[in-house]
Amino acid sequence: MMQVESDREWPRWLPSFGLVVLLHVTVWWGYTHFKSELIPPRPLPVVQVSLIAPPAPLEPKVVPLQPPPPKVERQPKPVVKKAVSAPTPVPVMQPVVEHAQQQAPVAIAQPSPPVPSPPAPPAPEPVLELPRYNAAYLSNPPPAYPLAARRRGIEGTVLVRAEISAGGECQRAELKKTSGHEMLDHAALEAVKKWRFMPAKRGSQAVVAWVEVPITFKLENN
Repeated sequence: MMQVESDREWPRWLPSFGLVVLLHVTVWWGYTHFKSELIPPRPLPVVQVSLIAPPAPLEPKVVPLQPPPPKVERQPKPVVKKAVSAPTPVPVMQPVVEHAQQQAPVAIAQPSPPVPSPPAPPAPEPVLELPRYNAAYLSNPPPAYPLAARRRGIEGTVLVRAEISAGGECQRAELKKTSGHEMLDHAALEAVKKWRFMPAKRGSQAVVAWVEVPITFKLENN
């Protein structure tokens, strides 16, 4: 029997072919991975931008208005009149009219309107005469001196303000100024309320008016 070789024989060109394929694969892998490092990047283009001022606004042109041409008035053509021989004047007798002499107008003086006289000044208001309480015929008794005030030696002056009617009666009495002691003030008010007065007069008419009555309380032995 023929001896069978345990090892199979490979062709001799196979290692060379494998080496060539490996070399190509290595070159392709290196080119794809190191392409950016081998080829420098291209610089970006530089764009210059400059600002341009806006154009100035156009000024409107002012066109001067031309006056309209003057109208030429046509002058009429002169009319040439034919010379006509004047007729011989005939004397005419004109009547003579005598004009009456006109009289100049006579100005008649009219009476001037009467000038109104100034109004008379108002009559002065009559003076008011205040009521009177010290007339002898009135017989007004003096106020009673309070006994308690006499024992204690109290003195003073009371001023009473009274309203007197047109008939001379005291309608109201009030204290105008106190003496400082209520007993004296009360005695003065009660006395004035019972007095009779001469009524106030404005001219010849009796009117209602107020009058002030002073009353003094004084002990005789002082």
